[in-house]
Parts: sequence; C-alpha cells; structure tokens
Amino acid sequence: MNILFTTPLLLVVAYLTLSSLYQLTLSIAAQFKTKRSLDTYRTFKKFLVLIPAYQEDEVILNSVKKNKALSFQYPRTKFDLVVIADGLQRNTIYELRKMGAQVVKVDFDQSTKVKALQAAMNNYDHGYDGVVVLDSDNLMNWDFLHRMNIYLHNGYKVIQAQRAPFNKENAIATLDGMAEIANHKIFCKGANRMGLSSKLSGSGMVFDFQLFKKVIHKLKAVGGFDKELELLFTKRRQHIAYVEEAIVYDQKVSNTSAYELQRGRWLEAQYSFFGKHWLKGLKGLSLGNFDYFHKTYQLAMPPRFLVPFALFMLLIVGVLFQISWIWAPAVLGLVSNLASYLLVLPLELISQNFKQIISVMPKLFSSTIKALRLMKRSRMEFLHTPHQQLAQS
Repeated sequence: MNILFTTPLLLVVAYLTLSSLYQLTLSIAAQFKTKRSLDTYRTFKKFLVLIPAYQEDEVILNSVKKNKALSFQYPRTKFDLVVIADGLQRNTIYELRKMGAQVVKVDFDQSTKVKALQAAMNNYDHGYDGVVVLDSDNLMNWDFLHRMNIYLHNGYKVIQAQRAPFNKENAIATLDGMAEIANHKIFCKGANRMGLSSKLSGSGMVFDFQLFKKVIHKLKAVGGFDKELELLFTKRRQHIAYVEEAIVYDQKVSNTSAYELQRGRWLEAQYSFFGKHWLKGLKGLSLGNFDYFHKTYQLAMPPRFLVPFALFMLLIVGVLFQISWIWAPAVLGLVSNLASYLLVLPLELISQNFKQIISVMPKLFSSTIKALRLMKRSRMEFLHTPHQQLAQS
C-alpha cells in the first residue's frame, strides 16, 4: 500500500495508543492505597472563599445561601465568602451582602476568570491563611473546610479537592459526571500515587494565601487558567496534592451547546499551553524536574472522548486492508483505553447508565468535533458555560 497513506495512519495510531497506555498506567496507579501521615490540629486556619460570578444571579444567590449553610460546622469567623460580581444585578448584590457575603464588583471589556480573581485579590493583603476558588454553582461538602484546615496545617500549599458531579437529569449530564469521576481518579489520584502533581480542575482548589497572592498576577490566560497554574507551580517544583475526601459538588453540562463551549475552551487552552511549554518541559527534564516535564507533556493528550472512536476506526481500516501494524496497535490502544475507565469507574455505575451512555455517545462525538472548531474563537474570548440553579443541597 502507498506509504503516503500508511505513514500518517501509523503516526496517528501510535499517538492514540501511547496516550491510552499512559492513561491505563495512571488508572492502575490509582488502585494502590497510600496513607498520608497528617497531624491533627484544634486551631483553625482562616479561609478566603472566592466565587467568580458572571451574569448568573439566581445561581450565585442559591450557591452562597447553601455554602453558608453547609459550612456551619466550621467557625463562622474563620472563613469569608467573597462573590466577584461581573454583570450581576443591583438587587442580587444587595441580597448577597444581606446574606453576609462580601462582594467585589468588577467590569471588564473582556471578562475572564483570571481578571476576576486578580481584582478580588487586590482587596486582600493579609488576615487569611488559605484561598478557596469555587465556581458559581459549586457547593462545599459540610466538612470541606475542616479537611483543608488539616492539610494547610500540615504544610500543603496547593490542593485539588474532589469535584463530585451533582446533577444527572439527562444522559449528557450523567456521562459528563462519569467523565469527571474518571478524570479525577486517573489524572489527580493516579498521578499523586506515582509521586506526581495532580491536575487542577479550575474550581475546588485551595491555596496557601501568600503563595496565591504572589502567583495570581502572573497569569494571563483567557481560558484554562488552571492549566497555566499547573505549569507555573510544577516549574517551581511546587507539588499539587489531591484530596479525594474533600468534596465540592459541581454541576455538569446537560446540553450539547454547553458541552461544545466548555470543551472548546478546554482544548484551546490545553494545546496552546503545550505549544508554549514543550521545549521548556524538555529543559525541565534535563534539570531533573520530571513533574514539570510530565505536566507539560500531559497537555499533548488527544481529546479523550474521541480516542476510542478513532482507534476503532483505525482497527477497521487495518483489518480491511490487512495492515497488521495498524490494526494490532489499534487493538492494544482500544483495550487499554477501555480498561482504564473500567478500573476507575464503579461497575454498578456503568451498568446502571449503560443504555444512556450508548444512546448519547454519537451526539457527544459530534459535539467534540464541533468543539475543535471553537478553539480559534476561544483564543480571543472566554467561552462562558452557563449554569442552572441547583435544586437541592
């Protein structure tokens, strides 16, 4: 067969298979149990809880009300909820302050989460030990601040909590929630088990106050500021810990338009930062900074939802044209990819939602392709993903 046809196929199948084997390695690592040695403390660190809110009045009112209620067991004088109000109505701001939340009003020509966080931190110079970053729809579990208090006391400075899916009103939300569970098990827990930094998820993040104060103004990302933070911290050899038992509930997307906007933003940030850092990652490796190298080249991974489909199509092509060095690695990659999810997702969860998963996969495959086309737009503007009000606590 023409080498001009087979060579690109070989490169693609090698890329997808190596990515799948890497993912399987982290999935296996996540199965091992390690117990952190933590001292307990009776003193309480003070937290600054930052919640950027962009034109989501009902959502933020509901979120603040429930976060205050859910955090009642942590001393009330030891945390402040701060809403960064971008485009909120005057009455909403009044109600937020009435609830006891602090409000920092902002107005940008081009709104981004980075600008909102920078503006908020300009108002706070001291008096806090830790910073919690939430999304406007996030709910902290009742013991979240207690657990983070222990980790800060034990010297941890950058922490990713578990973002647990809250809603599952339809097949898209259910599958997006399962993807969130898998991503945290693989790229947060699995990475930590191997001594590497966890990924950051954009919310449910906790930082040492002084460290966050120093780094926040170094960020320039339009989207994907969590990726920029990952690279910044690991380049400085600052480990990112994952705390599975500290839970923040997160609303998952429930329609294809929101899915496309969200994934388009994520993919643009991922590949843009890889392009900027791949040479620096190699230099970091030469200097013994494997964590930074790993975090940089993790950004080279393909869109995870496309991988099994692409490998299956390559398998078919390899079989039809009898090209063993196409179909054989495609089989290896496909098995590795599926095994990585079977290892980290409860079988009961898969069996309960199997029909929903199968029914919605073609739609999300199409949406992922559309998301790739949104990457160029995401370079110029922040593609905001709208949230809905959560129905229960």
